[in-house]
Amino acid sequence: MQPLTHSNRLTTDLYSKEENVTVTPTGGVIHSPRYPNAYPRNLLLSWKLQSPPGSRIHLEFDGHFGLEEPENGVCRYDFVEVEEQSETSTITWGRWCGQKPPPRRNSKSNKLRITFKSDDYFVAKPGFKVYYSLQVDSTPPASKNNWEAVTMLMSDVGVKEMSTTMADVPLSLDDLDRTIAACDTVEELLKSLNPETWKQDLDNIYIQTYIHYRSRAYHLATRHNKVDLNRLNDDVKRYSCTPRNYSVNLREELKTTSAVFFPRCLLVKRCGGNCGCGTSDWNNGCTCRPLKTTTKLHEVLKYAPESSIHRRLQRTRVRWVIDEIFLAHHDSCECACPSQPPR
Repeated sequence: MQPLTHSNRLTTDLYSKEENVTVTPTGGVIHSPRYPNAYPRNLLLSWKLQSPPGSRIHLEFDGHFGLEEPENGVCRYDFVEVEEQSETSTITWGRWCGQKPPPRRNSKSNKLRITFKSDDYFVAKPGFKVYYSLQVDSTPPASKNNWEAVTMLMSDVGVKEMSTTMADVPLSLDDLDRTIAACDTVEELLKSLNPETWKQDLDNIYIQTYIHYRSRAYHLATRHNKVDLNRLNDDVKRYSCTPRNYSVNLREELKTTSAVFFPRCLLVKRCGGNCGCGTSDWNNGCTCRPLKTTTKLHEVLKYAPESSIHRRLQRTRVRWVIDEIFLAHHDSCECACPSQPPR
């Protein structure tokens, strides 16, 4: 295992390694280096998981999960990514970072690829740990009872009371809700649920005849009478814990009672909106707070009466001057939740 080079010249300190993993009935574990302690920098590691033909792979991430936080909702720096590979295509399940572990999933094929990347910036995060196990579909002969096929974890074979799960995931509405929270588009959501039939599922959404009401807003430009749900989702993100225009009273903002200003109020960027609608903590004390603040200069008219012992009872002339004041503007925001560790 050697650092990546180009023309016999060291161009990066990135450490790259790929490992093949055979999935057996006993299952196994994959984790980032030094887990649960802070993972190293400059890593590009991948694990290619393969199970016997006709079987599938079940993944479940440990809840003690932590990678570098996303930037504007995108995992650009440190992340773990899962891809499902077949003979004809590769489907990306998703790319995850931050504090929330990926949802548990079953593959449709017998090949998966897990990739872990860290950049040259050190963060004191534990990394990830994922458990993998073998699954086979048991399809009994048809009977008058019309029993459905069940999926069995091979690690449970031999136990008298064998636990079973439904063939498709998520297994509950809570799991499905967490899957939705991790997806940015309808296409990404349908791909994660049914990689092989997601295009057909997408078309079926728009040809349902039992829908009696359609909104007149948010329609796709390329599809007649088809609602752009991705735009609806983008609007939610745009107005959730983001910098927005606020009107502030200058005397209150500057905490002064000895002067007046024109204009009396100015627009500034301040953080506002709810935090992570639909997530487990969104209504549990989370607050939207500034992550980056910039001080900007504003020119205003200012009048401050002069106090003098020589003042007489005659009427004082109001004299305005151009004054420079500095106001704080919030450039970016984040949600602070009680369950998150301090930074």
